[in-house]
Amino acid sequence: MAAGFQRILCPIDFSKHCDEALTRAAWFANLSQGEIDLMHVVANPADHLYAPQEVSYWEMVEHADKKAAELLEQVAQRCLPAACRRRLIVRQGDPYEKLIEEVTAADIDLIVMSTHGRTGLAHLVLGSVAEKLLRHAPCPMFVVRRPASKNR
Repeated sequence: MAAGFQRILCPIDFSKHCDEALTRAAWFANLSQGEIDLMHVVANPADHLYAPQEVSYWEMVEHADKKAAELLEQVAQRCLPAACRRRLIVRQGDPYEKLIEEVTAADIDLIVMSTHGRTGLAHLVLGSVAEKLLRHAPCPMFVVRRPASKNR
């Protein structure tokens, strides 16, 4: 079955758990000589992750895209073997919607992602991109869960 995983999508939110998911995605890619699409969705360009204080308000969206691309490159360099084929993708909008669009448009064979492990009210209010993808993605998913001792 792994031979069919030619296009692997690995959503990256730059949390510490993404490295583990990307390492697993690299394993699948190596097995099938596939390509990994590292994708980050900028939901809020004013998020501190993108250092919005460095630019004026009207430059924030473009700056967030550029910063996200730089961060994706760093993650790829840190977690993927040099020979692993990859594409870096940055989109703006709702993470779930943009990921589903990419899965369909790029004919993705496998999604590999980590979870935040939220429970209770936080899960109900914020929802879970991983959970939504599990229910609606047209391809298989490999979900890397946070270890129980690190959920808190």
